[in-house]
Amino acid sequence: SLKTNGTGLGLTVTFSIIEHHHGTISFNSSFQRGTTVTIKLPADLPH
Repeated sequence: SLKTNGTGLGLTVTFSIIEHHHGTISFNSSFQRGTTVTIKLPADLPH
């Protein structure tokens, strides 16, 4: 279902958190298949 209400801040907050953690977010949309959202965050190496 599609939402018809909200604050519109979801992606803004998401981008901010991902950027703060030096990550990336990407979107890939396919007609009649939907959208895939990929979030990549760096992993710290053990010391």
